[in-house]
Amino acid sequence: MKKYIILSSTLLVLYFLSKWWFVSWSPFTLPSSISSENGTFTLETELPEPRTEAGGITHNGSFYIFGGINQFGQTLISSYSYLSETKKWQKIKDTPQPINHAGVVQDSTYVYLVGGFKPLSLRIRGFMFANWEPLNTLHRYNPETDNWEPLAPMPEPRGAGGVCISNDTIWYVGGINQNKAVSNTLFGYSIRHNQWFKAPAMTHPRDHLRAESVNGKIYAISGRKDDLRFNLAFVEEYDPASKKWRRMTDIPTPRGGFGSSVYKDKIYTYGGENVWSCFDVMEVFDPATNIWKKCASIPEARHGIISGWIGDELHLVSGGRHPRLSISSIHRVYTPKK
Repeated sequence: MKKYIILSSTLLVLYFLSKWWFVSWSPFTLPSSISSENGTFTLETELPEPRTEAGGITHNGSFYIFGGINQFGQTLISSYSYLSETKKWQKIKDTPQPINHAGVVQDSTYVYLVGGFKPLSLRIRGFMFANWEPLNTLHRYNPETDNWEPLAPMPEPRGAGGVCISNDTIWYVGGINQNKAVSNTLFGYSIRHNQWFKAPAMTHPRDHLRAESVNGKIYAISGRKDDLRFNLAFVEEYDPASKKWRRMTDIPTPRGGFGSSVYKDKIYTYGGENVWSCFDVMEVFDPATNIWKKCASIPEARHGIISGWIGDELHLVSGGRHPRLSISSIHRVYTPKK
């Protein structure tokens, strides 16, 4: 019996070590700079603590990253900021609770952390099972004081939804609800009144989608339904003025768990995953023409990638290099050709 316990413990340790090795370490040195037809990818200072499915954004010349998941599937509370002038990361105040798959937006003063998942452990017949529970929380981070402040909670818990900000309103679309079901709901939050309201739902329920705002309109992009096998190509546009949705041109590469950002009124998308692999393709959508174009291939395919523009440079941080649980500390900067 004792030999069996020792053998089982050894195998368990070896399993976690091999898992850490596989998802966290690369035997090859990453190239410092890679040029493509439309721009250059440069390797920058890596994130001190590797992760995936974090929340993050750029704000006033700095990059912020909050929470996420480590190589053992644990939900993180740690947060960091990166100052582009010094090219250094520094630890900042932890998130109010461990959180992953949160939405992050910013205005001229604050950074907002919306929804997401918190860890939840279930005990069934003596065995512990890790699980996630969606959150309805909204917190505001002040970069000047390094402090968090709770704001009015969402009407319903959501995680892995699409989040964007437009005209003093935060929009949260889709995601996974408290019943573990995929949602098509759209919630709006008035920053001025600290109040949520429900808006018309989009047509196609999705999670792990992205939402961006261009010229006052909201775009719900790609995502998946329930599983990596069911990536969706749908792109829908919501007009807050008319309170109506309309179908736009499908994304060329359906994906979930990807990154997106807006630059010069165009929506950049990159990374993501399906059952077999992560995506490296970067595709750009022009809402004015309703046309998608392939732009480049990111050097390291990743899902759960966090991104944002500082001036004319797109920062691509962390994310997993393999589907499902994998992590990295990679920090690439993409500079488009002028």
